[in-house]
Amino acid sequence: MRKNEFTSVEQFKAQYIGIWGPSDNHWLGLDFIYHGIEYRFNTGSMYSSRNTILPEGKEALFGLYRKETDTNKRGSYILLEEFATIDDALNSCCIEATPSREIIVAEETELVGQD
Repeated sequence: MRKNEFTSVEQFKAQYIGIWGPSDNHWLGLDFIYHGIEYRFNTGSMYSSRNTILPEGKEALFGLYRKETDTNKRGSYILLEEFATIDDALNSCCIEATPSREIIVAEETELVGQD
């Protein structure tokens, strides 16, 4: 049985548009496991009330986080990278030097939560 419901990047992009609306299948965050490590794709900043302004002057609308493995910090996430657009996020190679667009549809990617 496939653990990942995403079979195309377009499915992912249709659900993560920066607006929360579960009745319309729009989400703000996705928790997933890739090669045994848990990550979170999040709309906006997880730990700040304001979004980061990136070096090129654009606002970071999405962030990619790795779940903390230190047992003293369980439940915390470490920011890996922030992005101005969904396409920037999907082109990122901050996980195992692999484009996120490949990870998000990989059969071995396990989706563990959406909110």
